[in-house]
Amino acid sequence: MKSVTAKSGVKVRLAQISQQVGEGFYLPYSVGLLQAYAASKMPEHFQFLPPVYQRLPVSEALRTFSDVMIIGLSLYVWNTRRSLAWAEALKAEMPERLIIVGGPQVPDRAESFLRQHPFIDVCVHGPGEAVFLALLEAWPERKAEAWQQISGLSYLNAAGDFCHLPPAPRLADLTVYPSPYLNGVFDPLLSDPVRWHAILETNRGCPFSCTYCDWGSATASRVNRFDEARVLQEMEWIARQQIFDVFCADANFGMLKRDLHFAQQMALLRQRYQAPQAFQIQIAKNVGRRVLEIQKVLQASGMNTSSAISFQSLHAPVLKAIRRENISLEVYAELQQACRAHGIFAYTDLIMGLPEESYETFVQGVDQVMQHGQYLKIMFHDAALLPNAEMAQPAYRARYGIETTEVVIPFHRADETPELLEIVVAHQRLSRADWRRMHVFAWLCLFLFYTDKLLQQVLIVLQHWLKCSYRELIELFSEGDLTGFPLLAELRRLLQQTASQQQKGYPESELDSLILNPVQGTHLTPDVTLQIMLCREGQLDVFYAEAGRLLAGFARQRDPAFPLELLEDVLASNRQLFLHFYQARQLPLHPALPLNPQLPPPRYHLKAFFEALMQGQPLEIVPYANPGKLA
Repeated sequence: MKSVTAKSGVKVRLAQISQQVGEGFYLPYSVGLLQAYAASKMPEHFQFLPPVYQRLPVSEALRTFSDVMIIGLSLYVWNTRRSLAWAEALKAEMPERLIIVGGPQVPDRAESFLRQHPFIDVCVHGPGEAVFLALLEAWPERKAEAWQQISGLSYLNAAGDFCHLPPAPRLADLTVYPSPYLNGVFDPLLSDPVRWHAILETNRGCPFSCTYCDWGSATASRVNRFDEARVLQEMEWIARQQIFDVFCADANFGMLKRDLHFAQQMALLRQRYQAPQAFQIQIAKNVGRRVLEIQKVLQASGMNTSSAISFQSLHAPVLKAIRRENISLEVYAELQQACRAHGIFAYTDLIMGLPEESYETFVQGVDQVMQHGQYLKIMFHDAALLPNAEMAQPAYRARYGIETTEVVIPFHRADETPELLEIVVAHQRLSRADWRRMHVFAWLCLFLFYTDKLLQQVLIVLQHWLKCSYRELIELFSEGDLTGFPLLAELRRLLQQTASQQQKGYPESELDSLILNPVQGTHLTPDVTLQIMLCREGQLDVFYAEAGRLLAGFARQRDPAFPLELLEDVLASNRQLFLHFYQARQLPLHPALPLNPQLPPPRYHLKAFFEALMQGQPLEIVPYANPGKLA
């Protein structure tokens, strides 16, 4: 081996383990930026090997990095423990190696992190391009005078003392950073037989400072733009290379006027190259009209698009605690209707367990979202503590009495080195018992209303006719007396048990894996799991019978004149709708469930009612026998 004191020919390899997306992987964009920048400044000094993106076993990682002297690992929530396992083995094999870590999972306060992981030589904070180059320029010096001049480092010196140099101010001029796409960094990877996904940045920064997110705090609330010509060239490269899916990493796409132009150009590229198939964006929350125009352009191009119209919470004290403002419910309803009119899949994010959120305020918020036109999807997320977010800091935790546990990230349940996420399980406004109730309620929202629309039509009709809340209807299943409804009671028990197991944290019991993964090798959420169980065990009709009786009792209690034949009609219609969506998803089924071969003739104009609902028109439920208004 050549002397490690020489720069010439020293091998450098970076790794950013990707999330696996079906059969595909993301190109390792973050480390690609580091490599493109360093290689452009000192191409003759080092040999840069292609970046690593796969979640390799440690034994294979040792072969992959066998003669590499400088190793950089980008840590994200989905790859930290595996990356650290690599680092430990690689350092043990060759102690003179330089192990560098960066990324959002590296704590800003890194002393304890470094002491817990002594095989790491140095942590990089903030933008990594210039810092990584400086480390290469200093090679083979380490922990000496050369490192003391590099901003954005944490390390333990030769005496074991902790050294930290704050990051330099972020550069407003992003043109200094060459593109890894245009500079050929990823060209060696494209021959790999995988479905590629790409990250696209048109700007960096976030003007908001939500306490659960480390984005705004990390970028000092300033948004800097990449050159428009560069972005357009990267988009052309992505389309020409037949990249399957693009994830735009802008924190608020649509915030800038030029974003509409980018969407239009992406649509033109899609027409020219038949790629990409999808363009995912994280939309700006306060420029709804422009975002809608962007979504219309993308939708018309044939790309699969989705749009998040997010609240996170609707409770004012929560929004104050997390430093967030929302659009009004009126604007939200208008945007939902506009998205429906143009075939745009618009979902809503809500976070469970935020400070100041109680069970009561959470379920009220869910009900408001549903009553203001969200018929497609609510994405429920656990409040997670990211290392550098304000919510994760000791003072913030103490202020709100935050209690946490670590859970396995779902897609790593069968992994030999599962990745973990720290989530909130209680705080001063939310007891552990109410946290479990909150989760059961959320999962039942998905199970009954959203996931393949198992009871969506039924609940919509009852909410309209009875003028009740969706909360009341869902709490029949989550909180109500289920004596005499054995299947519904068992479904609730399984959800309660799942919430209890999740609250206990890692390591989880075998019971948890049984509940959440009834199909071997597949991660399924509780709502999907229960629907599969109903179908595989031949219990679907038992479910509809019990749900019908439960809802009929509630309806007659609220309105003694409620026509039960209307409930029978909508139950039959809803069963057909569910099976249509369910079988189209091609979930693991045995046997496949047929549609009802022959349904009794309907007694109410339900089709016209639901068409009017989707079009935002006045609603009425009219019987065939009497065209007069009944509701």
